Amino acid sequence: MNLHPIARQIVDVAADEQAIAYVKKETKADGSVFASFYFCDWETLQSRPATEPAYLRLKFGEAGARAADYLGEFFTCRAARLPDGGCAALRSDGNLCLFRPDGSLGAFFPLEYRGAPAYDIAGEGDGLWFTAPGRDAVALFSLRTREISLRVGGAGVFAQPTGLFRHAHNLFVCNAGSGAVKTLQLPAYEVVGTTQFDIPPEKYFAVFRRRFVWMDGALYVIR
Repeated sequence: MNLHPIARQIVDVAADEQAIAYVKKETKADGSVFASFYFCDWETLQSRPATEPAYLRLKFGEAGARAADYLGEFFTCRAARLPDGGCAALRSDGNLCLFRPDGSLGAFFPLEYRGAPAYDIAGEGDGLWFTAPGRDAVALFSLRTREISLRVGGAGVFAQPTGLFRHAHNLFVCNAGSGAVKTLQLPAYEVVGTTQFDIPPEKYFAVFRRRFVWMDGALYVIR
């Protein structure tokens, strides 16, 4: 496996099956630090500057700016766009914010599995997949019933699962305890592939025919 660096000093990455963007920490001549936004062309791997609103739309949807205003610190939260045009945002404290299509807050509550807080989320129809590293589990939460409808895990399946990304019928699950990314196939709920890294990745993305990984503060494309 060959890793080609796209950018370093990355503080956040947002992606769907068609686009990937990142936020980079940069320093001015006077020493002050600021965030800059970029889109990466999945085919040429060239980066181009992006606006903050464009980045927020990719991460949260059309009303992303309003959702981000409510969240305040939107770099550290994980997000999943919902079929109705709204979005779900998981804060770093494990609390889930559900936003309506206009960006207003519809609900706020802790997301957890058997007392272990969620770390990352991915959309699944009217539900959300989430990782619970404290229980070595990946679970499906129903937004309609507000209950966990399915759990995948157990001894030897996941090791502190963290970053989560859905692409077509696959869930890419990063494991902080092993450095592996495991591919969970849906709807069979079976692990069909493992990609091993020396450093545990923060998140693994599939954008068109490319694979990207965010780890150790850098974004890489896998060649």
